[in-house]
Amino acid sequence: MSENKPNPYTPSDENTLSPDNRSPVVLNPNPAVKTYQRIYVILMFLMYAAIVVLVVAASFYKDAVARVLEVDPIEAMILLFILGIISAVLAIVFVVGLFWHRGLGGWIYNLICIGLTSGCTWPITIPLMIFWIKHKDDIQHG
Repeated sequence: MSENKPNPYTPSDENTLSPDNRSPVVLNPNPAVKTYQRIYVILMFLMYAAIVVLVVAASFYKDAVARVLEVDPIEAMILLFILGIISAVLAIVFVVGLFWHRGLGGWIYNLICIGLTSGCTWPITIPLMIFWIKHKDDIQHG
């Protein structure tokens, strides 16, 4: 190897940035995607809360529900119980997502909360997830 050839792995003076040459990082404290995410979370919470209320109301009319579903009354109660528990848990998940939106943990939680709960909402949540990822730094540090 020739001694006259410069080493490509050593930093040259022209490639290093001085503290004065750094470009400032400008963070948007409240990107629009956070507003859309809150609207989505509120709507999903209201939907699951309404299901819980309807399940409680339907449990008082278990004979009518059993006739409509064409099952025994005990089977109708089991179905209503399972549906009510799942809906209550998902309502809690979305309420937590509404209030926990800062920092790395909140960002990851909301990313999962936005996209993984239902395949039916993917046409809404996929663009929301893309914008959420684009504004990751604003959301984490804003």
